[in-house]
Amino acid sequence: MHQRSRRERLEHIGAVLVVGSGKGGVGKSTVSVNLAISLAKTGARVGLLDGDAYGPSIPMMVGVRKRVGAKSEAILPLAERRDLAAEKKIQPLLRYGVKLMSVGFFIGEEQAVAPLPDALGMLMRQLLFSVNWGELDYLIIDLPPGTSEPQATLCREFELSGALLVTTPQDIARIDTAKAVTMFQRMSVPILGVVQNMAGLLCPHCGQMVEIFPSSAEPRAQLDDLPLLGRIPLDPVAVTNGDKGYPIVVSLADSPVAMVFSDISAQIVQRMTLLQHAQDADSETEQEPDREEDSDEREA
Repeated sequence: MHQRSRRERLEHIGAVLVVGSGKGGVGKSTVSVNLAISLAKTGARVGLLDGDAYGPSIPMMVGVRKRVGAKSEAILPLAERRDLAAEKKIQPLLRYGVKLMSVGFFIGEEQAVAPLPDALGMLMRQLLFSVNWGELDYLIIDLPPGTSEPQATLCREFELSGALLVTTPQDIARIDTAKAVTMFQRMSVPILGVVQNMAGLLCPHCGQMVEIFPSSAEPRAQLDDLPLLGRIPLDPVAVTNGDKGYPIVVSLADSPVAMVFSDISAQIVQRMTLLQHAQDADSETEQEPDREEDSDEREA
């Protein structure tokens, strides 16, 4: 087990949450964007970092289109600088009450970026330190698929407050998500729960739920033992609005899909509060022997 106390804590940021899955295409970015906005709607100060350097999709989801690619080779920040003044740091984009940063802001939306795998961790470190995040209650990091980089660097070097896993009903997605669960558990990152995305189709005509993907009948303890925070149905309107840069919690705040995201954000807040209380209790327990030793010394 890795000792969380040895990891670096980001200044001025209350909780660092990662949204991941071993499987690509399950909707991690959709969950990240709508979760961040839902939290911001409660009055929380929220930042969202797009951790997918190969396929950043958050810019389009919030209505930032950069159709023209860089005329020369795109230069991404890799040299770590922590001593920069706030005015010299990269300024995040503010959309829907959330501070945003993505590799997609530096390149065209159809332009490829091919950093070496070892550089992905350095890139995430630099974006964490060189972006002027200010004071945040939550920083959400949307992770790329897989369990390598930048996941390894983030889990190894930073104090992550919790992980949220996204999967779909099919067994192939659940298998890969279970791998991500194992990775976070081995790195002692608290897992807040699982979100099942594409959990049926919400019919635009009658509002009934239609199961379009076969649900896995194979039990997987890594996933089944975790809290299920919500089941998000497919909604054609939500997909269309999302592609236009209007997340469902903004464009259709009273829709069934938006209500699921609102409920998930409320559960995240609740679970983070419980985790904080547990950590405070553990910290007090660790300090009690020291207090007893001090008392014995005074009596002697």
